[in-house]
Amino acid sequence: MNDMVVRPVASAVLDARLVQGLVPRLRIFRDVAPAQLGSLIKQCWVISAPRGTIIVERGARLPGVFGLAYGAVKLSLRGQDGEERVLHLVPAGQTFGEATSLLGRPSHSGAIALVDSKLVVIPVAAIFALMDRDARFGRAVALLLAEHALELLAEVESAMQRGAQRLASYLGALANSPEGNSDGNGGTVVRLPVSKTLVAARLGVKKETLSRLLRQFAAGGVIEVSRREISILDREALAKLSSSRAHSA
Repeated sequence: MNDMVVRPVASAVLDARLVQGLVPRLRIFRDVAPAQLGSLIKQCWVISAPRGTIIVERGARLPGVFGLAYGAVKLSLRGQDGEERVLHLVPAGQTFGEATSLLGRPSHSGAIALVDSKLVVIPVAAIFALMDRDARFGRAVALLLAEHALELLAEVESAMQRGAQRLASYLGALANSPEGNSDGNGGTVVRLPVSKTLVAARLGVKKETLSRLLRQFAAGGVIEVSRREISILDREALAKLSSSRAHSA
């Protein structure tokens, strides 16, 4: 824990309830029987991270997998020139740090709280013990890590795309996630998990470029934009934009 900037808060009834409510809902644990989770839940702890808090510094060793109870977390790299590359924006209900913590390796990226957040730390030892007891959980961990590997490949591919492709791919991913909701007319409504400034950083474009591309998509009848809510009117057209090279950044 010496590498962690944020220290565990004192155990309290509210924290215990938060852990009990979050852990079974995390994707990695959804197929695990409640009886199997009891021991693991008792070993978890909660950390509070006010906005701007460095949760994980690059090069730090993680004590376990982080589950985000509420708030938002940015995973990013910073080059020698000081330029930041946003790798992922973690919304509430998701986890991060699986591969690094399970392998016991230093973290390649930093994690910063974008808003006041609370996180549950799930110790590595408890995860390994559950894997030994429950073969289905071990399979779930393997599948999750495999998905993360594919997401990394998609990230590399995205870096080679133009801005319009990246935006279309990002909106498509939001539409296919649990955050995507039907609008009742055959379309899908998604809500940007963070500000447009951070979404632009995530996509590697300027905020002005993101705004221009959103207006361009809207003018083409592909989407409608209302602040951070975006209605996807034409999923097929959005899919074509994600693979098209016709639009420049």
